[in-house]
Amino acid sequence: MTPASSSRMRRSFVLVASGSLVAALAACGGDGGGGSSEGETLVIGYSAGISGGSAEYGLNVQNGLQMAIDELNAEGVEIGGKNYTLKLESLDDQYQPSTTGTNAQRLVQKEGAKIVFVPHAGGIKAAQELNTTRDKFLLGAYSSDPEILASKNELTVMIPPSFTSYIDPFIDKVATKGTGSLGLLTTSSEFGQEWTKAATASWKEAGGKVLDNNNIDYGSVSDFAGPVSKTLAGKPDVILVGGPSQPTALIIEEARKQGYDGAFMIIDQAKFEELEEFTDPKNLNDSVGIAPLTEFDGTEDFITRYKEKFKSDKPVNADIALNYQSLPVFVEAMKSAGTVDDPQAIRDAMPEAVGNVDDKFKVAFAPDRISDSGHFVSDGLKAAYRNDKGKYESFPIDQPKD
Repeated sequence: MTPASSSRMRRSFVLVASGSLVAALAACGGDGGGGSSEGETLVIGYSAGISGGSAEYGLNVQNGLQMAIDELNAEGVEIGGKNYTLKLESLDDQYQPSTTGTNAQRLVQKEGAKIVFVPHAGGIKAAQELNTTRDKFLLGAYSSDPEILASKNELTVMIPPSFTSYIDPFIDKVATKGTGSLGLLTTSSEFGQEWTKAATASWKEAGGKVLDNNNIDYGSVSDFAGPVSKTLAGKPDVILVGGPSQPTALIIEEARKQGYDGAFMIIDQAKFEELEEFTDPKNLNDSVGIAPLTEFDGTEDFITRYKEKFKSDKPVNADIALNYQSLPVFVEAMKSAGTVDDPQAIRDAMPEAVGNVDDKFKVAFAPDRISDSGHFVSDGLKAAYRNDKGKYESFPIDQPKD
């Protein structure tokens, strides 16, 4: 959720049709290893926004998947007695759910993908309307929207923690603890609306007052002075803010310029390590959000390897790490099921597969189990409060039962 392309993306893109679809055909198994040309190709599908002004998020997720694929190929992938080379096929949907549905069908029908990863709530819900019909496929859902599980789609695996994990702990961390006034200024996307709805209910339950909803489209609005001014007119003690990291940082900066000295609750779409790139970090003081990746023990090696691989000096965040560590679970499930063609059998093998993943693929709050509803669960989840001295104070987060 930073500017479109970056130095980390030194791979080729093939422009398809009129530019609405971009196929990111990254070199797989570049280090050689067991996944040789003698085996079969196993396609992993991916549909996300990977071009335009909000491409950074989609590219981060894609890079995490690609890094895992390259490492798995290097060590060799054998399923049901056959050798496979994993290949990531990526199509650009520009975060449009209808395009995600089209992309998913293409990836399954034309490319032969049995697993498709989608990193945005609207696109996931569109894919869920398709993946249990004639062309069945397993859906790797990278969004914290709990509605993904509410659909009871038996072929969906939800990767990140539900955002409902964060709301009450966030409220408890800010000084008012829910008893003051809450301003609303998140992104107006479907995801932002769901976050706002849930946070509003919890804030009211804690005894606080909720002010007018001034949520805006973070992707199209460039002048944030007006919406910020409207929000501050209500004299909020805390502001709920967040969407793509870059506009989130600029909105926080604008609020500080206009004299706001209260706290921010930052939804999990925005990442502290990225926010620091786009505004004076001091503007982020007295804010609560998900913990930077560096707050988790043992992440230094992964961060170093990632930056070297993609020649990147940009922050390495949870979007990259969680997708990197999730893909091996899907591959292990294929191994346990002994098939690459039966999505239901692969899904049924997930509980066993979670425990079979090599520790080298585990970066931060790696899943140690999967719920009956298809949600990866970890006991190592943390969030962070950035205090008035600019120091992060991490605290544990419990994942609620689905």
